[in-house]
Amino acid sequence: AQALHPTRPTLPPPSSAPPGAAVRAPPQRRARAAMGKPGTMLKRKSTKTLGKGLLDEKEELDSVQVATMALHEAMQQRCFEKFPTDAAAFPIYLQYYQLLSWSHWAVLGLLVLTIFEPPLWCRSWDDRYFEIVSPVDACSKNAPSGVHKSQVLMSNLPFLPIGYCLLLEYVLLGIIMARVLYAARLHQFFKGIGLTYRSNIAMIVDYVMILLGFCDAFYFTFFPKAAIRIAPFIRFGLAVTIPWVNDVVFSFVRVTRKIVTIGVFLIGTIVVFAWIAAMLFDDMTEKDANGTPINQGFENYGNAVYTMFVTMTTAVLPDVMVPTYQHNRLYLLFWMPFFLLAICIFTQVILATVYAEYGDQVTERTKQGHKRRKAGIKAAFDTLKHPDKLAKKGKAQDVVLFQQFVALVTSLRNFSTNNLIEEQHLSVCFKALDDDNSESLCEEEFVDMCSVLQTRFQVTKRDSWVKEHLAGTEYGRLLERLMSNGADGPDLGCCPPAWAESKFIGSPFDIMMNTILGLNVVWLIVQSVYDLNNIPEHSWFSAIDMLFSFGYIFEVAIKLCWWSVTEYWTSNDNRFDFITTVILAGAGIAFVCFDASRDVIKFLNLLRLVRLLKALNNIPTYEETVQTISRMVTTCGDVLVMNLLMIYLWSSAGLQLFGGQLFESNPVLKGEDLDYFSSHFEVYNFNDMILGMVTMFFVTITNWTAQVAEVTIALYEHFTFGWYMACGFWLTFYVGSPLIAFNVFTAFSIDVFCKIEEMTDPDSDGAKKSEVETNLERMQSEMAAEGYVLHIEESAELQREKIYKAMFEEEDDDEAGGDGDDGNGEK
Repeated sequence: AQALHPTRPTLPPPSSAPPGAAVRAPPQRRARAAMGKPGTMLKRKSTKTLGKGLLDEKEELDSVQVATMALHEAMQQRCFEKFPTDAAAFPIYLQYYQLLSWSHWAVLGLLVLTIFEPPLWCRSWDDRYFEIVSPVDACSKNAPSGVHKSQVLMSNLPFLPIGYCLLLEYVLLGIIMARVLYAARLHQFFKGIGLTYRSNIAMIVDYVMILLGFCDAFYFTFFPKAAIRIAPFIRFGLAVTIPWVNDVVFSFVRVTRKIVTIGVFLIGTIVVFAWIAAMLFDDMTEKDANGTPINQGFENYGNAVYTMFVTMTTAVLPDVMVPTYQHNRLYLLFWMPFFLLAICIFTQVILATVYAEYGDQVTERTKQGHKRRKAGIKAAFDTLKHPDKLAKKGKAQDVVLFQQFVALVTSLRNFSTNNLIEEQHLSVCFKALDDDNSESLCEEEFVDMCSVLQTRFQVTKRDSWVKEHLAGTEYGRLLERLMSNGADGPDLGCCPPAWAESKFIGSPFDIMMNTILGLNVVWLIVQSVYDLNNIPEHSWFSAIDMLFSFGYIFEVAIKLCWWSVTEYWTSNDNRFDFITTVILAGAGIAFVCFDASRDVIKFLNLLRLVRLLKALNNIPTYEETVQTISRMVTTCGDVLVMNLLMIYLWSSAGLQLFGGQLFESNPVLKGEDLDYFSSHFEVYNFNDMILGMVTMFFVTITNWTAQVAEVTIALYEHFTFGWYMACGFWLTFYVGSPLIAFNVFTAFSIDVFCKIEEMTDPDSDGAKKSEVETNLERMQSEMAAEGYVLHIEESAELQREKIYKAMFEEEDDDEAGGDGDDGNGEK
């Protein structure tokens, strides 16, 4: 970084670098050199061992390590009054968070493993633990009698043998158990200073989940034909232990409690109108003009309740009212009040209540998290600040020097966090925070530390070797006229930030390539007309295909003559162009030299259509819309994951309740008149996890799928335990997924989309730049003048935090404080 920008503060040499990230305490000399003050990094503390009367010398944590823990907790929106002073606490803290990252991946691995495990209903090869068997062959042997192999519809996703599944499960559970044990050890250090790092309930839940997970795995190892497993539900529980998932889940639980009152009114409406319908229609056994019984769905009170419930979901409208309405138009007086109350009022009030309550939960969580983050950053600053006040912005202030800053960031890099700053870019990061270039940070500047640490910096050389060597020559001037649009301002490479105008877009070469791309699309349309109408193609068609393929090679070559390879590769568009160009050129060469199939060439030519969509980025409105949608999906990620977890949980239950039974020839379903089979819905089943999740996904987006629900309930006799389980399965899923989770996602995504558009409006308050952003833009301009490009990319988490803050967080009330000490020391 110093070589690229000589005016930046020089990094300390490795021999004097502060070792804040070291697991073992560094030598006294290096500590003093790093901190700039003698004798403050390591202290000796004599403590007497109880019962032995022996003196035990213990090393204390140095200030960099304490500041590291404080800032690391602040990045997770947590804050503690104090931290353990025992030097052994920092290695445990570091190892715990390294294991925490591994354990999160282990939980994801367990969830994915559920998809590849053979379903319980079709396991018959208990003596072949490591043999790969076709899913259809294995499951058809266990289908109900009379079911032909062709009726066994599977997702065709290969299953892992049971032996491999169990080995993976033990390994992944072992990783999670190691994290739990290290959490307990870390908890003991905090307990020694009167605090708790994790609540007792959280620790108990961790131990119970791990114990149940191992017990289930052990049982299944010796009894592979077990009809029931709790493993999928344990895996869901382990996912909920992840902090951000836990926050979303408990927000949904609180939302559910909030809609109880209005839910009672809705249920009462369904019950009352079902009673009226049963009284009106149960004896109308005659058929309407279409041959449908008038009392269809209202043969008894139980059927009437189910029919009115499904009507409330709008899944059977307007079909459900056709027989009665066609029989007598006056029955509209029965239907319209129900539609008005159940669908237009109560259901909409529930949706409004759900989203309003969820918004309140996120607002409170965002505000409290921001306050804890500020408190944690202040604690890190107070720990790391210079012992003497130094001149800063015209007055004496507490400051953190560059050396301490380097030590802190170096120490943070050991954690599995969103710290994206590489060592060579530390001075860039420091200058972004240092408003007055005093090579020190006051508390006001230090507050932005978390935001900068969640930003990725990359410095590239802008110009290629060819451009530099042609500079001043006729060829160099020709290349510049071809690749430049003549715009004013700094040249920030091939993908400039939003505040700077591109010097390439709109250049003669850009216009020429977009024209070629348009002609290529027209040519593909001509080829499609020939192909769809079975018109024989001319022999010269292939020559034109080759011409376009090698035209894109020319584009890549010219761009690499203008920009350096590293600068060219920073653009995702350029990467896509390079890869597609290589593929298309390789296919063209294979066609000419090796007589490759022309069908393959036509298929690969479709990649050019994608390039056309990429070229639409030149249209500002299109580019802004795509970027807004991309940020919207990223911001709504936690709510989207919650929807996926809901589908996963109920699909796992459905696999054990209904797997391998939804066949027309199943004796249990004999004599049942089910629309599931007449509508050919057999592929929407629970024979494996993929098919089960697809089925539940369609139930989510359509609110209800009556055909699937009715056939699963028909598997059990009325008022038996299985029947109640099936009814409860569908009722709880409707409340949890379509009614709450999915509606929160749709409403939340709309709000996020509107807020992002508002923030990107240059006239809005959200578009105002912070001091850090202004400093970074100045640095980009300075480095551009020297031939380098500073690329800045905010992490997805930082973007989400900014949007959440704009959506939910009100102005901080400094008088209220809001540290919120919960009695455990965590604020």
